[in-house]
Amino acid sequence: MMKSKNLCFWVGMSFVDVPTFYIHKNVLEWEVKSVKEHIKHWYPKDERFFKVLSIAGNVRQEDAAKIDISASRLKNMEKDKLIEKVTYPSRYNKSPGSNVSYALTKKGKDFIEKKYGISRCQNAHAAEHNCKVAEIICNLDKKEIDTVQAEWQTRDQMEEALEQMRQEGDYDQYDYYMDLWKAGLISAVDVVYTSVKTGEMVCCEVVTNSYKDSDIQGKEYCGEILQMEVEYVRV
Repeated sequence: MMKSKNLCFWVGMSFVDVPTFYIHKNVLEWEVKSVKEHIKHWYPKDERFFKVLSIAGNVRQEDAAKIDISASRLKNMEKDKLIEKVTYPSRYNKSPGSNVSYALTKKGKDFIEKKYGISRCQNAHAAEHNCKVAEIICNLDKKEIDTVQAEWQTRDQMEEALEQMRQEGDYDQYDYYMDLWKAGLISAVDVVYTSVKTGEMVCCEVVTNSYKDSDIQGKEYCGEILQMEVEYVRV
């Protein structure tokens, strides 16, 4: 069995043996503490940014700027390993690294759950689609952004609307939509928010070239259940 090595230090008038284990442990703790966070203070604009990013999955620098997140702040978030750059090809420039977006890291997801209670996030795989979703949200009034629902929240809203149909005795409509729901033919739209001008909820869906007629129909069913017209935006 290997014995732990000790180092000798002069303390007072005598030498003292100190196990190297404790030295390594203390050095490691010092190194962890010495790593400085680049962002020490968080503001409401940061919470809004993280909300948008969690809902959309990806965001471009120019859209983050619309909600008061500067390029330097993005850089510091990246240095703190809360976000990372994700490159992707687009409809207009198909080179893989031609477009740059930001997405949450594992550390970033843990951070926003702890600080803001945001426990679910859109994945960053469909970057071009996600960036268009983020663009739509960032172009809204800030009060409208605060009302934006994530796709999974809209799905919960649809379930509540269906349950309300059942409770009100509208069984034909309930059975019709439930059959479609169970068959996986209903899909929540990308963005739902409340308009500051009308006070009404607005549905938006980002459409890519890969969308089929059945995909569009699934979004239409969502609008019917929520009794809202769906606005389509093409990437």
